[in-house]
Amino acid sequence: MAGNPIEYQMPGGSSGRKRWSQPLMSLLAWLMVSGLTTSLGLSRNAQADYAIYQIPGTDAGLLLEGETNYNPGGTVTFRHPRGSLYFNARDLQVIQTPTRQTIFKRKSGKILSEKTVENYIKLAQWALQHGMLKECKSLLSDAWKLDPTDEKIKKLASLMVHINRPVPNNSASEAHVRDLIGGSRMEMSRSKHFALFHDPQSEKDAVTKMTRAEMRLELLEKVYESYFLTFALRGFYLRPPNEPLNAVLFSEHKDFLLMERRLEMGLKQIAGFYLPEENVSFFYDSGTTEVFLYLKQLTDKLDEMKEQAKRTRSPNAAHIIRFANTVSLLIDIEHESEDVATVSHEAVHQLAANTGLFPRDGVFIRWVHEGLASYFESSKLAVWSGVGVVDQNRISYYRALEGDPVRGSVEFIVSDLGFIVETALGDQLPAYGQAWALTHYLFTERFDELIRFYGKSRKIPVDTPPKEKGMELVELFNECFGDRVTLELEWRRYMRTLRTDMEQLAEEL
Repeated sequence: MAGNPIEYQMPGGSSGRKRWSQPLMSLLAWLMVSGLTTSLGLSRNAQADYAIYQIPGTDAGLLLEGETNYNPGGTVTFRHPRGSLYFNARDLQVIQTPTRQTIFKRKSGKILSEKTVENYIKLAQWALQHGMLKECKSLLSDAWKLDPTDEKIKKLASLMVHINRPVPNNSASEAHVRDLIGGSRMEMSRSKHFALFHDPQSEKDAVTKMTRAEMRLELLEKVYESYFLTFALRGFYLRPPNEPLNAVLFSEHKDFLLMERRLEMGLKQIAGFYLPEENVSFFYDSGTTEVFLYLKQLTDKLDEMKEQAKRTRSPNAAHIIRFANTVSLLIDIEHESEDVATVSHEAVHQLAANTGLFPRDGVFIRWVHEGLASYFESSKLAVWSGVGVVDQNRISYYRALEGDPVRGSVEFIVSDLGFIVETALGDQLPAYGQAWALTHYLFTERFDELIRFYGKSRKIPVDTPPKEKGMELVELFNECFGDRVTLELEWRRYMRTLRTDMEQLAEEL
């Protein structure tokens, strides 16, 4: 198939399975031996309890967020919308910190002490970066009410009108996708801006009361709005598509792999991909991979133990029931986290190709595409967590190459040699980490120059050989950003200020 499929490999391993399976399998093995249980949770209205749990015998750790209740006997209960979780108090280091909502209210009081359009926009940008899309839009609405004549807010209001307007169905596009996937039996569900092709579904999530297809469409719309607003709040307005963006969600991993083989793409161990030529994104339910199926067998055995404990009225029945429920919930959260990360990543590839940022028929620059998609990627706590999340695995790959004078240099990344070399070495993820890190800095600190570089790079002929393309990219980069040595020093200093949530909390201990 012609064109460059834009694939997504989960951060932290050479495939989606390896990203999380080793830490989680280590955790579950420890659970089976010791009876300890852990989980992720949600926060209280004003105060959140964060806990750092280092999985015994591994380098992996879990950041736990939720409401902690200490019980007699040295146990702790974590409250989660899917149930209560239990563990021994001695196994966690708990830090009390304000919730995101509480921090938002404090910032609101400080920033909006003087109510100006600029201050409303400043606070809206903070809210958007932290996954508070609803609050962001509300602030923009308040800014428009404050001064509807302000030029910047007029442009933002016009954008909101466009992105809130549903695009009409496209029968030709639907027929094309069905022909591509051989999916005459697949259903098509619509949201404002996406057409999602999926296997028939009737089972609904216990918490959201939605099918998995409905949950994916909701996430796609959040990414859609966040994508446009992230650029617009920095003064750059992208063109919204006028037809639905097509995506395919397979219920079974094996069907996804069969589709990949049918397209003869030669991709390996991927969690999702976007085909620019066909303008279709492909995902699957990560809960159907071999690892998750194995974990399902484990939870089935735990359920059997639970039922047996009930029947025999075992004195440890309550503990066994809590233990089984906790393991099941932990797997469920990881399942959703993987899906959220993959969908948000590929959705940005598709949006960039359909909004004029990186045209579908333009030159393919791997670090540019993957850097931006990774910058928007969300994989925290199984929800849409905002833009520019500092992912542990991405930043770890950056740090591993920070001191490498060749593989860690700006020139090496910008020339797009990173993905070629790392692929030859057997693992592309260091290149993902470098692309993410450079994009994170440029997007945050040098946005105008980055947009100018994006524009100039689009003029490189599609058929330019890799060596010549690399030289031209470096030349354009120097033209847009100036002294590369100074930029690299600034980039290094910037990256040393970034911390994952777990690192920030660890510093408070």
